[in-house]
Amino acid sequence: MKRGLEVLGIVLVALVIGVGSALWAIDYFPRATMVRDGAWTSNPLVGSVQANMYLRAAIARVALFALSRTEALYYNAFTDEDGELLRAECDYVIEGGDLPARWWSITAYDQDHFLIPNASNRYSYNMKNLRRDEHGRYKIYVSQTPKDLNWLPSATEGTMSLTLRAYNPAPALRENMGSAALPKITKAGCR
Repeated sequence: MKRGLEVLGIVLVALVIGVGSALWAIDYFPRATMVRDGAWTSNPLVGSVQANMYLRAAIARVALFALSRTEALYYNAFTDEDGELLRAECDYVIEGGDLPARWWSITAYDQDHFLIPNASNRYSYNMKNLRRDEHGRYKIYVSQTPKDLNWLPSATEGTMSLTLRAYNPAPALRENMGSAALPKITKAGCR
């Protein structure tokens, strides 16, 4: 009986250490190849055959399928331009212009990495459905309170994230992912 409890204890400790170290590695190692551009981060190895097992596991946790860099670039923002986490109780303004890509979109996600449920069924904006100013620039308002134009409903509690997808990006952008003039994310206030 005593021997069985010792073996069970050793197995449990090994299991905790194994799972814990795997989760740490999945979170830590993909950051080594990460590119930062303002509040946005990306990894040029996403969707490529060069992606190691840790990066593939990290992508599998939040995205079911990632295309190669020639087909799509993915930028994620978990913070604003000041480095503060995107929080549900705050309002944000995403401001920018077109990216050098055939098509692009910005989508808001809840802290569970799923779309934010809302009565408006509005989850993202793309280059075709944004209202713009006379210079072709846009502002997207992320808030729990509806806005007149380009409004993305925010999460109801906790944190959230934004994903910018650029499909068929220009060769210069593919080769230097940190060179894009990505939209700025600024906090407009908190409740």
